[in-house]
Amino acid sequence: MKKQQNKKQQKKVRIGILGCANVAQKYSIKAFQAIDNAEVVCIASRDYAKAKECAARFGISADKSYDTLLEREDVDAVYIPLPIGLHEEWVLKAANANKSIMCEKSLSDNFDSVKKVVDFCKSKGVVLYENFMCDLHPQHKKILSLISEGLIGKPFLFKSYFGFPPLDKNNFRYSKELGGGSLNDTGAYTVFMARKIFGAEPLATTCTLFNDAITQVDTGVDISGASILEFPDARIGLVAFSFNAVYQNNYSVWGSKGLIRVSRAYSIPPDMKPSVELLSNDGSKESTTRIDVRAANHFELIFEDFCNTVLTREEEKGKEKIEKIYSKILLQAKVLEAMRISSKEKRRVELKEVE
Repeated sequence: MKKQQNKKQQKKVRIGILGCANVAQKYSIKAFQAIDNAEVVCIASRDYAKAKECAARFGISADKSYDTLLEREDVDAVYIPLPIGLHEEWVLKAANANKSIMCEKSLSDNFDSVKKVVDFCKSKGVVLYENFMCDLHPQHKKILSLISEGLIGKPFLFKSYFGFPPLDKNNFRYSKELGGGSLNDTGAYTVFMARKIFGAEPLATTCTLFNDAITQVDTGVDISGASILEFPDARIGLVAFSFNAVYQNNYSVWGSKGLIRVSRAYSIPPDMKPSVELLSNDGSKESTTRIDVRAANHFELIFEDFCNTVLTREEEKGKEKIEKIYSKILLQAKVLEAMRISSKEKRRVELKEVE
């Protein structure tokens, strides 16, 4: 019996990669190859020559197209790092081919699309993850423990900025057709983390999104934005995001007795020990304590979790976990949709309005 259990624990999820995106080549493929419960089998691209070059560097095989990759019997799950505007099409095709899916965030650029994708994945019984890789970094677990220990008293304000200087004007993030925009990209992280830290869903939001300041053409793509998120128990999230600003990647949690400040929140290199500061001030004296957090590869952590979920999806606990994951994806998409409506209609939007 013990030998059978060990054999089961050593089983690997066979991974196919749809696209040679920068994030895949820089982080994701190596992360999948580093964990014990995954095996990267192949990669496909719209450009077969590019797929072959990439495959050779990582010691895997190349496929001529996304469709031929999905037909492979030696692939259990796919990783999708494509532009947001292509996610719905290829997640649906992957699920239809009975492949589980690790898809880069945001899953889509509208709530109806996310509902369609989630419902179809449920009907096919496949695992679907939206890759907010920061989710499992030990930094955030440590911060949640500091809050639960009462070290900042009652937290009432989450504030986060995530953005960077302008990219090449041909970057897919500036394309309406490809699901571009700062809310779908950097803003999604700030919303995700506000929900994670407060452990609750917003009741309402007021949001402003600003259009394309790069080409001076109204493409419908937001280049920057900011939002107030109203949470239960008189808690507020203040978030801002941009493709046209000095680099920011941080958040803070302000409480009745102290403040937690994180200088590197979302994009964290594997060898970096994040700087977490705990500040207190009694009105006359301020003190700052630096909290040590271990370095970690958060891509490896979330990919390992994904593969474990795929391997245990037929078990009762696995089924329960998958239902919670579906729910988290829908709740995240609902907040982003409320923000879009708020900006478009220039008003405060309650989350219950989004169906």
